[in-house]
Amino acid sequence: MQTETLKDNNLDWLKESNVAAVEFKSISRGLIVTDEMVKAAKVRLLLATTLCPGKYLTIVSGDVAAVEKSLKVAEQIGGRHVFSSFVISGIGPEVLDAISGKVISKIKDAIAIIESLQMANIINAADIAIDSANVEIAELRLGKGCGVNSFFIITGSLTAVNEAAASAAGFLKEEGSLIAYRVIANPDRELLKWLQPAMCSC
Repeated sequence: MQTETLKDNNLDWLKESNVAAVEFKSISRGLIVTDEMVKAAKVRLLLATTLCPGKYLTIVSGDVAAVEKSLKVAEQIGGRHVFSSFVISGIGPEVLDAISGKVISKIKDAIAIIESLQMANIINAADIAIDSANVEIAELRLGKGCGVNSFFIITGSLTAVNEAAASAAGFLKEEGSLIAYRVIANPDRELLKWLQPAMCSC
């Protein structure tokens, strides 16, 4: 019975490992279209938030058919108000959780911050980092509120963080969207308290 439960949980993750993201030029239009996206297909709303200046970002997850249908509805109803849109498949549960705001509460021996111009690439890079080494996502911010760049922070042992950060940065560099990445060993406690997402009022 336990084996069947684990198998079912894995299937649930596979069904939700695809995301569709839409960036709108208008906040009001974004709200209206997001409502239609969720109603049109069996998707889970991971993120719906305002962006600076005056934009709106929506990300949903589900199986491939569902997220593609949701994206199609967004593009049809959003029309000229859609600034950008994309679908990514095979995203791990840790990254999905980070997108929806669930992050770890404890920073470990080292951290790395990886920064990119493109939201789609930063999501893929975060997934690559998690797959590359034994690290966790401390925060993932998708070009909202505090600026136009997207970034994520990972934590773990120094060796693991170096390996994961290099793999993620390598992918972003190949895609031409790497801004920078840095690894910090034994981050100071004063710095750590400012890494908490709740501290950001953006």
